[in-house]
Amino acid sequence: MLALAAGLLAASPALADTRSQLDAAKADLARAQQAADRAVAVWNAAETRLGETEAEIANTRVQIGQLQAHVSRIQTRLEKRAVLAFENGPASTIDVLLSSGSFSEFSDRLEFLGNMQQSDSDLVVEQRVATEQLQRERADLAVLAERQTQATAEAQSAAQKASSLVAQVQSKVNDLTAKYRQELALAHQADLLGQRTIPGAAIATCPVRGPNSFVDSFGWPRPGGRIHEGIDMISPFGTPVVAVQPGRAEAHPNTLGGNAVIVFGPGGDFTYYAHLSSYGQMGSVSVGTVVGYVGSTGDTNVNHLHFEYHPGGGGAVDPYNALRAVC
Repeated sequence: MLALAAGLLAASPALADTRSQLDAAKADLARAQQAADRAVAVWNAAETRLGETEAEIANTRVQIGQLQAHVSRIQTRLEKRAVLAFENGPASTIDVLLSSGSFSEFSDRLEFLGNMQQSDSDLVVEQRVATEQLQRERADLAVLAERQTQATAEAQSAAQKASSLVAQVQSKVNDLTAKYRQELALAHQADLLGQRTIPGAAIATCPVRGPNSFVDSFGWPRPGGRIHEGIDMISPFGTPVVAVQPGRAEAHPNTLGGNAVIVFGPGGDFTYYAHLSSYGQMGSVSVGTVVGYVGSTGDTNVNHLHFEYHPGGGGAVDPYNALRAVC
């Protein structure tokens, strides 16, 4: 494609400066891509912190519930002891001691009454300790809630920044491709972005046909005790999503992934594409067939493609290096 572009430039003196413009634009794109990748890394890290904080909040709430029940039980016991003391009065204690038949019995009763008083004191101390611990847990919950708010804001800010940077990449690409004929636009985009096709590879082409940014977030923790089983590729809304292997494409919408597609490929392999804004071609597809478009459906508010690779139909494996080879 560069050879074709060079031919077009040589044929038109009016476009003599296009080569330098193209080189400068590629350098700008590379810098924008690096900034977008950093922003995506921040977004994934913020999502992880948010998930961890939500787990801590859930655990703290359980601790608070247990402590509240414990304090309530102690309070009930103290109230019962207070009622008994009021009903019996202080005179009953003297009666118990004076009615002893011997000094030994008097001593035993005195020790028993002392133990009862000590038990009351222990209950009061236990109540104070439990109440203080309950206050600390509530204070911890307030701190965690603030951390949750901060982590949510950080995740949203990072996602917006990454989306903005990727949009800038898209704008630069559009400015350049507008100089060429319409039928060359996609090819020039792929060249400018360094995207390529590797015939026969398990992941033969980049699943996002346009500007995108991603880091290796495979295996990172997610809310609810899940782990991330794919790679999140931030890209502008509506960017084409293509099959990375030949096979049969089927729509598989779900709560978590929103509009999702599974392409069942050769040898039992399948690839998964989630959060699509809409579907493309279903049924028989080849490498590069558009199966959907980038969106934010399902459990997300960020325009991106969640991509998974399942060799042999088994569990997901990290596709990061394979994606880097073609994206």
